[in-house]
Amino acid sequence: MTKKIDCLLQVLTVLSLVLGMVACSPALNWRRVTVDHAGVQLLMPCKPEQASKDMRIQPELSVILKLQGCEASGMHFTLARMQVPKSLTSTDVLTTWQKASLASMGAEQQEAVTTNWPLKSSKQTPAPDRVLVQNAQHQVQMLWFVVADEIYQAAVYGKSNEKQLSAAAETYFTGIELP
Repeated sequence: MTKKIDCLLQVLTVLSLVLGMVACSPALNWRRVTVDHAGVQLLMPCKPEQASKDMRIQPELSVILKLQGCEASGMHFTLARMQVPKSLTSTDVLTTWQKASLASMGAEQQEAVTTNWPLKSSKQTPAPDRVLVQNAQHQVQMLWFVVADEIYQAAVYGKSNEKQLSAAAETYFTGIELP
């Protein structure tokens, strides 16, 4: 009987050590990333890849959308930015971009939960908005903010049942530092 108890204790000890090591290995390996010449910095949970594409914001006007993002723990972390054309206001471009983003997810403005979100060093107009959209397929949390003549969208995308997304978005968004 004592041999069985000793054997069970050894197995439990080894199992707790293994589980402890797994728990100490972060699935999200946060690192500081400098985004651009404006000095915007943020935390990303993985090494981001970069891309750019044209985005039409009016029938006769398109802008370059610069993107960086990565995938970690089944979630996608992105940061997109675009320069506001001189002929438009940041509010006009922001509204157009937000509507286009919601439409690409099959969501309407009334389905999105929007709250103001304070950023470090944030004195921007309009104030940063945090937007949450969730449906049967996926959920996304986005943070929209303006620095000088550029609009930014930080976002975390995941499946609708992803329980870690809110905590990951909280870490991601609170890690954004403005110049």
